[in-house]
Amino acid sequence: MTVLKAAFAIEEACQYINVSRATLYRLIGQGVIPSLHIRRRRLILKADLDQFLQERLAEAEAGR
Repeated sequence: MTVLKAAFAIEEACQYINVSRATLYRLIGQGVIPSLHIRRRRLILKADLDQFLQERLAEAEAGR
């Protein structure tokens, strides 16, 4: 049985959208990608990462 993740830890999110930790923290700080804290962990919803990627793709296509 395959379990699909609904949220990622910072390192997993970096790998998912192919950015560095510093870039991801900058995007979170700017409010571009929302995150949440559960106890001492910061999590990012997969849906928010997918939305971020879709927006970047739309921007790239509009710039053609």
